[in-house]
Amino acid sequence: MPAKRLTLRRRRWTLIFSLPFTVLMLAICIYSVVLMFTGNRLFTFLAGLSAFGAFCVGGTLGKTVLEALCDLQPAVIVDSHGLNDLRGGTGLVPWHEIERVKLDLDEQRILVDVADHAAPDRRRWISRTRRLLSGGDYTVALAGLSYHPQELERALAWHHRQGTNRRAAHGKIGV
Repeated sequence: MPAKRLTLRRRRWTLIFSLPFTVLMLAICIYSVVLMFTGNRLFTFLAGLSAFGAFCVGGTLGKTVLEALCDLQPAVIVDSHGLNDLRGGTGLVPWHEIERVKLDLDEQRILVDVADHAAPDRRRWISRTRRLLSGGDYTVALAGLSYHPQELERALAWHHRQGTNRRAAHGKIGV
């Protein structure tokens, strides 16, 4: 039975819990700015430091929450073309270039090893280093994504098997 195209989207309901913290950071930032105009040098310094910290933390978190809530596109696509991470990390890795794919549920990631023929000579040492440090040439993080582990594992296995069959048919690997 052929596996269908599998899309992994962001979990939006978990971002709702980040919203109160973002609002709290905004309130701290505004209060700190008000305290800056008290006239006391110590209060001005501490309030400025607090406002800067609250703005940095709250602004970064708020931007991330808004992007995730407004982004309706899938984050990761598993289909017959390959494994595609649309979040700007890995991009498309075609199945015929993938030597091994492993779903690591403990770390919530997909580990991808690329075949030697797909990596140029100058990148082979980078590939070996990545495999030593992270376990694979490419790592697709699954944290914050909505997925069913069994369905994802079946889709990865099926598409990888089909990609291996295509490689064997075209003479790219020895069977």
